[in-house]
Amino acid sequence: MKKTVSIIAAAAMICAAASSAFAANTESGNPDVIVNGSKILFSDQEAVIVDGRTLVPARGVFEAMGMSVDWDEEKRQVEIESADKNTIIRLVIDDANMKTYDMTGLFATLLSGQDFKAPETVVTLDVEPQIINDRTMVPLRAVSEATKADVKWDEDAYTVSITTADAPTADKKAEMLTCSLSADAETVNEGETVDVFVNVSKLPADYGVSTVTASVGYNKENFSFENAVLVNGDTEVDAIVGGSNPDYKGNSVKTMLITADTDVMAKADGKVLKLTFKSLNGKEGSFTLLNTYDTTVGYDTSLILKDLNDAANSSTYEGDSLNVDATPVTVNAGK
Repeated sequence: MKKTVSIIAAAAMICAAASSAFAANTESGNPDVIVNGSKILFSDQEAVIVDGRTLVPARGVFEAMGMSVDWDEEKRQVEIESADKNTIIRLVIDDANMKTYDMTGLFATLLSGQDFKAPETVVTLDVEPQIINDRTMVPLRAVSEATKADVKWDEDAYTVSITTADAPTADKKAEMLTCSLSADAETVNEGETVDVFVNVSKLPADYGVSTVTASVGYNKENFSFENAVLVNGDTEVDAIVGGSNPDYKGNSVKTMLITADTDVMAKADGKVLKLTFKSLNGKEGSFTLLNTYDTTVGYDTSLILKDLNDAANSSTYEGDSLNVDATPVTVNAGK
């Protein structure tokens, strides 16, 4: 799952992003949406429930699921292609008929020199796609299940949870490149600072960490964010571009920092980013690495690795290709 954004543009968006709450939306009537464990943060139009069915903006959720989404203004039609490119889904505004096309035989048919006609299935929707607040809204469950995703509704949490067909298993995630948090102090007194580190493990051989994007939740009533710096273990690394927003999405700070110097970038498991926080009152605080998905700028925690043997080659790890350990790190109150 990837959302392609210019690195420098993304850094600017991180610094300018407005605050919003993480809390469940039961009071507003807007359900939360979770995709493979990552909460979706909608940039403008939230998910809504219409006649018992959850509608979501055509873009955002499905892009987080690895799908591509196209809009035809003249036809008022949304076309969604599944991540594996085996299914195409077409929906038309105010039309209850959703059409799905099985594309699995496309290449074999073309290679045989024959014309390909995708088998079509028509599904009658309980609620048709519609325009809400100038946004194209489509049924979440119907589209998700058409791509063999598992969809569950939790009434108490007011949350839709989606697990895609290609979601990594727990065993697979344990083998993946992993990000986690640690702190350099167990206690802190008023006015003292604590360094919180983003650590990587299972870093592939012959790759270095060129870009770290991380969103860390923290107790803003007890701590203030001071600054962030790239590190290679215990050595600070100069960034060529980047920034931090301490008011990004509720009680969190988001940082993106980039280095192009392969000589100094982290090349082994260990610390890759240091965030410094200052205690406002000497009280306990916790810090959590977040893996939410913002429909404007993508995943809140990601890494870009550079091939040390080929400077032109880099790989992005985010979403289902990156295991984000959300275990909170707690710093206790001082004396």
